[in-house]
Amino acid sequence: METLQVRRAGAKRTRTEAAIKDAARRVLARDGYVNAKITDIAEEAGKAIGSFYQYFKNKEELLLALAEEFRIALRDNINPPDVHEDPFENFREMLLSFWRVYREHGVVAVAVFQASMVNESFAAIWREIRAEGVRVSSTRIRLAQRLGYCTGVDPEIAGSCLCSMIEFTCYNWVVANGDLQMLGRDVNDDVLTDTLTKMVVGAIRWREEPTKP
Repeated sequence: METLQVRRAGAKRTRTEAAIKDAARRVLARDGYVNAKITDIAEEAGKAIGSFYQYFKNKEELLLALAEEFRIALRDNINPPDVHEDPFENFREMLLSFWRVYREHGVVAVAVFQASMVNESFAAIWREIRAEGVRVSSTRIRLAQRLGYCTGVDPEIAGSCLCSMIEFTCYNWVVANGDLQMLGRDVNDDVLTDTLTKMVVGAIRWREEPTKP
């Protein structure tokens, strides 16, 4: 039978690991993956550096754990489309879900992308995440094509285009604050998500004009 001492030790371990992960997200946001240092992460967490190594062998193993949390969040929040629902409403729901996940895990997504440039393990993770995004988008595009919209385009190629648009826009607005800062704008999430949704849905909600004789 589990003792109170064992439960307390387990709870403490969970809290320490969570503190290290939260600190890592802040350091990654500030310094980027390449420049992030284990000493800085431990200091940010308020822990001795030895505590870090009780949970993770190195920076790469920590990022793998954070990447897995990101992947699980995507899986749990972005549901497959219902073929009986409006594909455009499906797209709206998917975008809002992705936005919420990216709000929480965007720093990790960027770190995985940065690490993928120099590490094949992270490159494989990034390809897996991208492939799932393209699959999800292309499925909804195919549903729209069944209704006569955006005919004549390859669903997977179009899905790749939309994923790139969504991912970079979320990065730009959520992590980098690039264009918003450049424009001197402080825009709330409702306006941002409504604009992104209209642009993405509009990208597939079109029909070929009939050929004139």
